[in-house]
Amino acid sequence: MISAFLRCLFSILFIFTTSNLFSQDQKDEVRKDIFADEYKINLINNEADFFTGCINITDKNNNIVFNADSIYSRYNWDTLVDLNNDGSRELILDLGTGATMYDYNIFLIFDFSDSLLSPLVVHNAELKTDIDITPKILSHIRLSPSVMGAGYSFSLKYESRRLILENDIKESAVLKSLDTDSKEDLHLIKEYSEAFDECAEDSEVKIYYEAYIMQQKILGQEEKGWEFFNKHYKCKNKNKVKSELKENVDHSYSFLKQTEFKFY
Repeated sequence: MISAFLRCLFSILFIFTTSNLFSQDQKDEVRKDIFADEYKINLINNEADFFTGCINITDKNNNIVFNADSIYSRYNWDTLVDLNNDGSRELILDLGTGATMYDYNIFLIFDFSDSLLSPLVVHNAELKTDIDITPKILSHIRLSPSVMGAGYSFSLKYESRRLILENDIKESAVLKSLDTDSKEDLHLIKEYSEAFDECAEDSEVKIYYEAYIMQQKILGQEEKGWEFFNKHYKCKNKNKVKSELKENVDHSYSFLKQTEFKFY
């Protein structure tokens, strides 16, 4: 049986493709060519099936310099943007995963000045080009599926071929924009307490507090998050929950700082 890699490569190399052209024999199959600098990027996927999307990049001599298959479900858009204002534009592919509401898209970021041409990957990503001097990339984390609306976001800047976690709202307008009013968080907690016993042993209300504290830690103002918890959490197990939240937030933030966002 022909492998997924060979199927991807065969389709790209031997079937002429054009932008947003649907195949005659399979209406859900989408093929697209993108040209960036001296490279040609071929995309192909079947939007009826999850994770069938494959990517093939060739250089000006038609040598294959990058190939990956079964990594996405939908092509959203692409753009060339100078992420670090060095005069060279990077390619961003926005691809839908179709996995869950908690993992809905990925950015693949290609730096053509890097001879390895291995992309950086950001899940649940959004490009911000009109707030700071240099473009930034936001990633949105949605927490437990047992509660709705709990989550946090973080901002990444591109430097030295790496995506770096921002942590100073005085230097980043994008990061500062994440410092929203706590009214929405209180509303979500109130909704939960009206439907469930927020102090029950199996209560999930602490996830909302975790999301708020984590967001404040990302903004460099963790103490504000704990002030919110101390003021609004009224259950008898407050010390126990606070200890658990501290461990979870520290672990999540440490993981975030160490993430290299390299192509898997």
